[in-house]
Amino acid sequence: MSESVIPYNQIPLFEGLNDRELNELFHCMHTFVRKYQKGQVIIIEDENIINVGIVLCGTVHMLKYDYWGNQTMLAYMNEGELFGETFAVQKLNNSHVSFVAASNCQVLFFRAANIIHTCERGCPFHHKLAENMFNLLGKQSVKLMERIEVASKSTLREKILAYLSMQAQRKNKNRFVIPLNRSELADFLDANRSSMTRELSAMKDEGLIDFEKNEFILKS
Repeated sequence: MSESVIPYNQIPLFEGLNDRELNELFHCMHTFVRKYQKGQVIIIEDENIINVGIVLCGTVHMLKYDYWGNQTMLAYMNEGELFGETFAVQKLNNSHVSFVAASNCQVLFFRAANIIHTCERGCPFHHKLAENMFNLLGKQSVKLMERIEVASKSTLREKILAYLSMQAQRKNKNRFVIPLNRSELADFLDANRSSMTRELSAMKDEGLIDFEKNEFILKS
């Protein structure tokens, strides 16, 4: 793979740690990196999870499949973001969802237990790591609440506007690029792609929004 990888010192979990501490950390936590091709399953539902993943490059989707095999995208993780941590820290750490590479990606894995419990060497950076972990868990909870807010809307238009509004607020401007293509956006909104495309076109014709591929503009 030729994709560029996010520098370790730019990963939120490692915020506040210098290069020496990072090297010690990787040795202490027995980290390892794996590469995945687009569409490859990283973690399958009901799999026992002991490792937390950090996306170094690419995108990972959290998917839930129903009895008939229909999938719903619950969340997506970009560079520097964690996945699997919710299940890895539980006593019964079986995953309730699947994680799939949405693009060619690289993932850094480490044992969740190595954050929860201080190592025998008493490495001083463990406290900072735990602090960062709790901060990231809080941010993940916010993302989940945003997902619930979008899903709670009664019409497709309301779901689209809720999602675009969140993206605009996150970027603090009315022009922004969303991280999902049309198929992924339809999946995230739990909508038929053709219906969503028609609704986007109608909203554009009515002057509510403008867009070109993944770049959107919200109009007042």
